[in-house]
Amino acid sequence: MTRLESANTIISSMWWVFGFYWIVVGGQALLQDSPRLYWLTVVFLVFDVFFVIFCIGMAFLVFLALFCFIPVVAMLYAVVLRPEGASEDVIRNLPKHRYRQASSLDAFDNFSKKGSSGTFMGVSNSNSCSSELVLHPDDSECCICLSSYADGEELRTLPCNHHFHCGCISRWLQINATCPLCKFDILNRDSIV
Repeated sequence: MTRLESANTIISSMWWVFGFYWIVVGGQALLQDSPRLYWLTVVFLVFDVFFVIFCIGMAFLVFLALFCFIPVVAMLYAVVLRPEGASEDVIRNLPKHRYRQASSLDAFDNFSKKGSSGTFMGVSNSNSCSSELVLHPDDSECCICLSSYADGEELRTLPCNHHFHCGCISRWLQINATCPLCKFDILNRDSIV
């Protein structure tokens, strides 16, 4: 089949060259001697020219779609249709905690109370309304700025129970309203992006 296809392409190319030669050089003589062959040649050549124009036009349209139209639509979707990050009110309503590093004694005492995330929470004795977030040293790093938490720093906890520096997660959520770790959408609490 591959050989036949190659032979068909070669024969079609030769017919195209000879057909144009017959029409251009000996068109009047061919029309007088054999009008049916002349018009058959013209019909095939016109069909070939339209087919070539159609193929070039389709290639141009595919090029425009891939490199012009689709990127413009994607940018419009990202800028206009896709909602921006979370509002200041949504970010402000996220729970805020003071960080405290867990000691080995805390980890041993609260081993049975520990959740799947490895966090312990208790109400602090200070006048602030935020609670204290006690984390194991292995889990005490902000994945946005990649720095470890220091005792007393304020952290925000997302509904998916991931925690970050207040400043880091606020800037992140203003751009993208999803958790940087699990992609939980904090605006639409039922969906994961």
